[in-house]
Amino acid sequence: MFRRSAAVVVALAVTLGATACQPEPTPTPTGPAFASEDEAFAAAEETYRAYVDALNQVDLSDPETFEAVYAWTTGEANAGARKSFSEMHAEGWTVSGVSAFDGFTPSAFSPSTPTSIVTAEVCLDVSNVDVTDASGQSVVPESRKDRQPAIVTFAAADSATSLAISTSEATESAACS
Repeated sequence: MFRRSAAVVVALAVTLGATACQPEPTPTPTGPAFASEDEAFAAAEETYRAYVDALNQVDLSDPETFEAVYAWTTGEANAGARKSFSEMHAEGWTVSGVSAFDGFTPSAFSPSTPTSIVTAEVCLDVSNVDVTDASGQSVVPESRKDRQPAIVTFAAADSATSLAISTSEATESAACS
């Protein structure tokens, strides 16, 4: 039976971790012009909410449903999502339940660095999410925490918010306390 570590299963929920795949080259954007830090952080939070909504629409048996997640990611996060979804689809896995956006704490704003504009700590409640293999057995480790903290970097992108998730790393931060 094909089992994944907690970090890889959580990748479905938050597309965490790096991948050995090289991301597709993307054009270097000039970056959105936010009038203030508050505006940039609001756009990042809106981006993350849209990303979680897209995750909740994923049907692992239908790769077309992955496209909405890809639209809210770029670089390393996009490559990781593509790899994870492709593997889970190939293994015949199923996801049930929905993730809930559970917290957003702004941490950095870099207006002069278009590939690393906003960084925030986020919390995602995955307590209602289960992932099962082709035989119907859960692949979610019993040790998985119900609330998953991550440090997320948002980069300039051609999206409704002018941002996309470029990296997401699991953390032990207080974002979920």
